[in-house]
Amino acid sequence: MRRKLMIHSFSAKNTTRVEKLMSDLNPVVSIIIPTYNQADLLRKSLQSLIDQTFPDWEAIVIDNNSEDNTRLVVENLQDHRIIYKTIHNQGIIAVSRNLGIQIAKGEYIAFLDSDDVWYPSKLSECLKKMQQGKEIVFHRLWIRKDGTLQNKLIPAPPHQNFYKTLLYKGNSVIATSAVMMKKQCFDRFGVFSEDPGIVTAEDYELWLRLIKRNISWGFISEVLGEYTVHSKNASSNVKRQMLAEEKVVIKYFAENDSPHLDERLSYRKRRVMLVFCAGKRVWQSGHRCDAIPYFFKGLSKIFY
Repeated sequence: MRRKLMIHSFSAKNTTRVEKLMSDLNPVVSIIIPTYNQADLLRKSLQSLIDQTFPDWEAIVIDNNSEDNTRLVVENLQDHRIIYKTIHNQGIIAVSRNLGIQIAKGEYIAFLDSDDVWYPSKLSECLKKMQQGKEIVFHRLWIRKDGTLQNKLIPAPPHQNFYKTLLYKGNSVIATSAVMMKKQCFDRFGVFSEDPGIVTAEDYELWLRLIKRNISWGFISEVLGEYTVHSKNASSNVKRQMLAEEKVVIKYFAENDSPHLDERLSYRKRRVMLVFCAGKRVWQSGHRCDAIPYFFKGLSKIFY
């Protein structure tokens, strides 16, 4: 059942009445939350949902059979809007996200990684932007590293040539937890790729796929949440991340029918920088001997 979308805040006094009204209707927004062994972080993520000023949502927690008390965290919140599902995704997080998309009832889909949090106005601000005719919107996030909020933001996107910038400079501007989109986009253009070869870069592949098809994007400059960086992030596996991102870049460059010389040079530079950046991350982690082969490999890619 559909209803007119009204975006505003609700006080504690009318929360019960609003929840009763929503109980027989589909939610406006479905939030997909994949998780694995992050019970304490998940509790904070779910609380940031409960604290939203816009209450008409459902959260679908897709648990990759955690061995901690993840299920108990969800049950203890006693919120009928939070749905708990288990899955064996074989290490492919796209499988979890796609399951959430499949069962989602909302007109809009948002993503929240279980180690990230949103600020209270996140949903209302994104929905306002969606009402301007956008098919996908995203916003800025603060970066929290090892429990400390950094004086760093995920940067704003470029004003021009968004597709080429994303392809040749990397996915530094679109965090999955910052995205809201119309569910029908998945019907038209497909869901996250479940290719094992691009694990950790499956979101990057989806953004390129959508931008290439001229989806209407909207950007919110306001900071509406926090992105967490820690040792358990999937991207902490440097080599796997590098190879996954390289595979995506090769795929989309190959789909370019007649790349100009500047694009071919950008492509070469992109592959070189992928390896150098991986080496830099390994070096900064203290494993300097392991970093040296990355630098030599990066140099070799200049010539082929």
